[in-house]
Amino acid sequence: MADAYTRIADAIVPSVYAQYSFEEHVQSLEIFQAGILFNDPATTAKLSMGGRSVDMPGWKDLGNDPSEPVNDDPADSIEMKKIGARREVAARNVRAQAWGVPDLTSILAGDDPQKLIVKRQTEYWQRANKLTLLGILKGVVADNIANDGGDLVRVTGASIVDTDIIEAAYLMGDRADKFKTIWMHSKQMKALKLADLIDYVPSSEQGGPLIPYYMGLRCVVDDDIPVAAGVYTAFMFKDKAILWNELPVNTEGGPLEFDRKPRQGHGGGVTEMVGRRHFVPHVPGTRFLDASSAGEFATDAELALAANWDRTASSVKSMTFIALKTTEA
Repeated sequence: MADAYTRIADAIVPSVYAQYSFEEHVQSLEIFQAGILFNDPATTAKLSMGGRSVDMPGWKDLGNDPSEPVNDDPADSIEMKKIGARREVAARNVRAQAWGVPDLTSILAGDDPQKLIVKRQTEYWQRANKLTLLGILKGVVADNIANDGGDLVRVTGASIVDTDIIEAAYLMGDRADKFKTIWMHSKQMKALKLADLIDYVPSSEQGGPLIPYYMGLRCVVDDDIPVAAGVYTAFMFKDKAILWNELPVNTEGGPLEFDRKPRQGHGGGVTEMVGRRHFVPHVPGTRFLDASSAGEFATDAELALAANWDRTASSVKSMTFIALKTTEA
């Protein structure tokens, strides 16, 4: 793809004394504030060992064998049981994005776009991280449909109604009451609102916005939710459903690097900025197979492939989310 620089045509050249302003990106970041993420220091320690992925071995739970009564027969030994092991693997992500600003743009626009680019780094990476998380969720769901009978997915074939969320939660049987958050598209939210099924609770922040809830589930509305052929995929999460470790960028340039190109712009000069992030997101109970990644690290599109994932949790009840697919007009 060809390089793109912020040209004069991309900036507004204001009248004298006019204040320069920008239009903020309107994507929702609320999902990262809804309590679904958690950090694991043990995983962070393993990341220093290198590698494209991170091994996280663990133990399965003890089986549900009934206890047995004892007796006084010395020849009667109780049968030994074993505990099984499982191997989870998380995908390491080292990502970058670059922006370029010719000096003449700043002079004629009356404001410095470099300052805005620096100021908006946090918001940009939150949006980018959200898309990475959606890629992982799509990949885990695709693997579940292909290899595990789709026991993580409820497909309605119709517009969302109140009973769909209940039915989806009960894919986990007696763990159905563990869900805390639902991440859905605005069209799904609209259908629930029209049915008068949404309650609003004041946020803990003084004067903050009201937070929508449905049957105790916090509703996060986001139009980046997967949509394909009229089918909208919402996700329901338990508390602390996604492991997310953010790590230092141990490159020479660090998380935000500047480079001057004085000859570009026919001598006017160009400043290039490169932002970088190093993070490891992981859905507990899964293994990243890295079976279909062209580069050193998987792209969002590659993370969404079923071939790159396998479920290691022995039961659907041990998973931390489910998917609800509804058809919206």
